[in-house]
Formats: sequence, structure tokens, C-alpha cells
Amino acid sequence: MEPSALPPETLEGWYALHQLYTVDRRALRTLAPNAARDLRCTTAETLATLMRHDDDGWSAIVSLAGSTADVLFVHFRPTLDELRDVQRRFERLPITDFLRPAMYFLSVTELGLYQLAAHGHNDAQHETRIRAERESPHTLRRLYPTVPADMPYVSFYPMSKRRDAGQNWYTLPLPERSKLMHSHGLTGRRYAGRVMQIITGAIGLDRWEWGVTLFAKDPIDFKKLVTEMRFDEASAKYAEFGDFYVGRLIEPDAWAEETLAP
Repeated sequence: MEPSALPPETLEGWYALHQLYTVDRRALRTLAPNAARDLRCTTAETLATLMRHDDDGWSAIVSLAGSTADVLFVHFRPTLDELRDVQRRFERLPITDFLRPAMYFLSVTELGLYQLAAHGHNDAQHETRIRAERESPHTLRRLYPTVPADMPYVSFYPMSKRRDAGQNWYTLPLPERSKLMHSHGLTGRRYAGRVMQIITGAIGLDRWEWGVTLFAKDPIDFKKLVTEMRFDEASAKYAEFGDFYVGRLIEPDAWAEETLAP
């Protein structure tokens, strides 16, 4: 007999890196006015070359509020090597001498195919269903997301599933996990048009197992959505959350100005 606590099949897309920093403002205040001005111009110009937005990935800057970090840089690229290249190019920027790492999170956009569990392990149409799922517009939006033009607010947090005695997500039968995740997804769908969600998987890549990046028109929707989802059984019984980082998208020149302004 096959074990019932099987992992779901998943589809993966772009690799993702979330870089969180605090700004060493005391060190910045020691810069001479001319040096600060030059650093501001260089930062704006060089960051603009990294913040690309095309079919092969994108990057964004989030100015954070009320957080243990000051800024979030998020990057999506097709391969791990390309993501590593972006990280190295970023870390060579002069401004990084004044940034202190608060957290790095490596992951990859992911879609869990829990719904396939309903067809069983001997489904004759399995490959056809996988191919149809991979090509669907919904899947493409999940695996290769774009920055929403009218949702400037961002919330990022890492999370994992519990492995405690009596509350072990990884020992639940696949059909039961599928049912719980379906109910969990229905909550998120009620916020369509108000919140866009990017799920990235990090098992084998980072300490936390998933990352959640939310975009919204109104930041109060972060509170409402996460509150509702915590009452779903999938979260109430089995989810562990890391710190939340919330802020607003900002262009490179504007971030350089607010960070290095006299």
C-alpha cells in the first residue's frame, strides 16, 4: 500500500530573492555633502539598471514602514544563476556599504497541484491534466507574475507548516490537505482585484518553507485578508508565521533621494 502522506505535485517558475536591509543612517551622516550627492546620483542610476521589468523577470524596491528593516529589494529571474548575478551586481553598489542585512530569503514561484489528488495516483489522464494546468493563464500568472500597476502597497512574510505532535501537516493524508488548501484558497479569491498574491516555495532553499508577497491598493486589506486566512483550519492548526514587512513600492531615484537626502 502506498503511504497516504504524499507530497503534492508542484509547478515552479521564476526564482525569487527577497533582500531586507536596515540603513546605517549614522554612517551616512558622516558623508561630506558632495560625497552624499555623488552617492545619491550613482545609487539612482545603477539601481535603475537592475530594476528591469520584462518577460525574463523584474526587480522592485519597497520602502518599509514600522519594521525591523528599512527597505526590501525583491528580484525575480528565470534561473538561479541569473538571480545570483543580480545579487552580486547589487552587492557591488557603493550604497551597500551603508546597508546592514536584516534577512535574505531565497525561493521560487510555486503552484501546488493539490486538486489533482482527487483523481488518485492511477489517473490515466494525469499527464494531460498536468500539461493543461501548466499552460493555463491562471498558472502562468502565478509562476511568472507581473507587478500590478495599481497596487503600490506591499507585504512580505515567510511561513512554514507545523510538524508538532497532533498538528503535523506532513503526516496528513494528501486528500485531507487538498481539502484544507481548497478552503484556504477560497478566502484569497474573495480579495481578487484588491490584493495580488505571489507564493514562493523555499523547502530545500531556505529556513522557512514558503514566502508570501502581497500587493494591494489599500494596506488595510493586508490585515483583513491575513485575519480571515488565520481562521481557516489550514492556518489555524498548521501554519507558523515569520515577521511581516510592509511598505510601498518606490522608484530608484525616489529611494535614493529619501535615503541620502541631507
